[in-house]
Amino acid sequence: MDKPRDPVAKILQAARQCYIAEGISKTGMLEVANAAGVARSTLYRYFPSRDDVLVATIVQEMEVANSDIQAGLQGYSEPADLIVEGLILAIREIPTRPLLYAVFVSDEDAWARRIVWSSQRIVDYGEELMASVIQPAQEVGLLQDQVRPEVLAEWVYRILLSFLTLPSNWINSEDDLRSTLHAMLVPVLLRY
Repeated sequence: MDKPRDPVAKILQAARQCYIAEGISKTGMLEVANAAGVARSTLYRYFPSRDDVLVATIVQEMEVANSDIQAGLQGYSEPADLIVEGLILAIREIPTRPLLYAVFVSDEDAWARRIVWSSQRIVDYGEELMASVIQPAQEVGLLQDQVRPEVLAEWVYRILLSFLTLPSNWINSEDDLRSTLHAMLVPVLLRY
């Protein structure tokens, strides 16, 4: 992979590589600066803390994953299908992305999960992602009144976390998952 010329892109690429190779909890500012080939003072100019580097790297990773998920949703127009299929795509996509998987699932990097999910930048980004899935339901008046984007983003995160970390005793296929989500998720979110 070519090294980017933009210092921020260079730092984020180096951070991603360090997180995947060494683990998030074992990667500090020194490791990122060394991998990026920049002085720590340069790193601190763009990212005041280790948490800031992590959040920016995760946002970048989420943007790429979201692009793939949105592409997978192109064939769907019904609000219920957008919600269910979007969640299924996320459940399928996250394990293919080592950095996102570590933030969602890894016990080793549980502190990173707390940093990431308490970041206002991640919360705002999650709400933005959810808005693209629930907006069609809002536009046609199908969204339950009490569903706020920030609550939905947190709830979907918790559902994702559950399906990624705890194997089911009876959901054995994607079709089982789809029917379960239609039965349990759709009636809570949508008026039909």
